[in-house]
Amino acid sequence: MSQVLFLSDPSQADVSPILDMANELITRGEKVTFFSSDEFKVPIEQIGADFKAYNQELNIFQEKKAIDEEAKPKSGLISALLEPMKFIDDILVQIRGLKFDYAVFSPSYPYANIITQLLGIPKTEQAAYN
Repeated sequence: MSQVLFLSDPSQADVSPILDMANELITRGEKVTFFSSDEFKVPIEQIGADFKAYNQELNIFQEKKAIDEEAKPKSGLISALLEPMKFIDDILVQIRGLKFDYAVFSPSYPYANIITQLLGIPKTEQAAYN
């Protein structure tokens, strides 16, 4: 039985295809840990995967709220590009003590290469559906 780390942007277009893949792997006896945002917690847990949420303050996939009304919000992705290690460190802290055999990630997931290198595991990119 393999331990598989799933990394996904929390959007329906990215979660759905790899959620199907995670479900298939679980059916085959694999153990899946799946990172996404809280909005996808229920469907992830329903397939039997271990759900991990991105830290709300570090969620690169959502718009950040402006401090004052005249300031424009920075996208989470822009914030993450300025300080990527905060985001990566949060994931590594949450999976501390877990050993994964490989990782599966959505095509637009920004840190798969870094995370898999730090964990010393191979990665598989889920091809986008048209």
